[in-house]
Amino acid sequence: MATEPYREAVPVEHVVAVLRERVYGAMACLATLAVLVRHTGPESSAWAPVLDVAVATGGLWAASLLADWVAHLGVHRSAPRGWTALRMLHASGQIVEAAVLPLLVLVAAAVGPLSTSTAMWIAMWILVAELGVIGLVAVRRARLPWWQQLFTITGLIGVGVLVVGVKILGH
Repeated sequence: MATEPYREAVPVEHVVAVLRERVYGAMACLATLAVLVRHTGPESSAWAPVLDVAVATGGLWAASLLADWVAHLGVHRSAPRGWTALRMLHASGQIVEAAVLPLLVLVAAAVGPLSTSTAMWIAMWILVAELGVIGLVAVRRARLPWWQQLFTITGLIGVGVLVVGVKILGH
């Protein structure tokens, strides 16, 4: 069967796209939460930030998928099909996957005793940790000295901490 080799060997470009989209998704969700936390008071409902994060995440996902589709049309002169289309969906889906845990925390606040403000801060720190995990996944097979791997992971976490830190200072 002609598609069998694609099942065995995932193209490097696809892995790059998956990691890239996961970082985009985590950073976009973190930035969205950092903006929304300013408008969250003790009596705020968590459903509003759930909707805001879902809309922002969905918009970024749609933009990513549409950009890939248009780029594919421009380069290949045809719409993506088969494994190519599935890989595009998988890569862009990382944006949505990055927001799942933060959204679950916000939903838990909407239906449970957790305050919306607390849930938003927990969700932001989850995203910072997620950036570290993404860095770890990215460097685990890299042929880099340990200190460069550590620098990469620390850099991703540092960017997340910077977003949260700026939010804390501005709060």
